Amino acid sequence: MMGGAQTESHREAKHQKHLNDLKSALQLDSTQEGAWNAFSAEMKMPMKRPARPQPAEMEKMSTPERIDKMMAFKGERDAEMSKRMTATKNFYASLNPAQQKVFDSHTHKLMKQGPMGHHDKMHP
Repeated sequence: MMGGAQTESHREAKHQKHLNDLKSALQLDSTQEGAWNAFSAEMKMPMKRPARPQPAEMEKMSTPERIDKMMAFKGERDAEMSKRMTATKNFYASLNPAQQKVFDSHTHKLMKQGPMGHHDKMHP
C-alpha cells in the first residue's frame, strides 16, 4: 500500500491526466479557454472534506444530536458537489454540440468507473 501523501500525489496525477485528455479530445477554440480554465480550476481543487466527528464525541451525543451532526456533514459535502456540478454545467454550455458529445462520452466512462477508479462499482 502507498502512503497517504504518495496516494494523494498519484490521485492528483491521474486526475490531471484525465483533464488533459479531455481538453485534448474537445479541441477547444480560443473563445472557450476562459470557460475551460474556470472548469478545470474547480475540478483541480481538492474537495473539502469536513472532519468526521470522533467516535468518542458521537458517543456523548443523543440520537437527535448525532443525526443533526450527520446532516451538517452531509450538507457540507453536498455544497462542495454542487459547486463542481455548476462548474461542469457552465463549461458544458460553452461547448458546441460535437464537443458536448465528446464530453458526454468521456464523463460517462469516468462515472462508470465509480469512485476511486473502480470499474462497475456504480452499475450492477
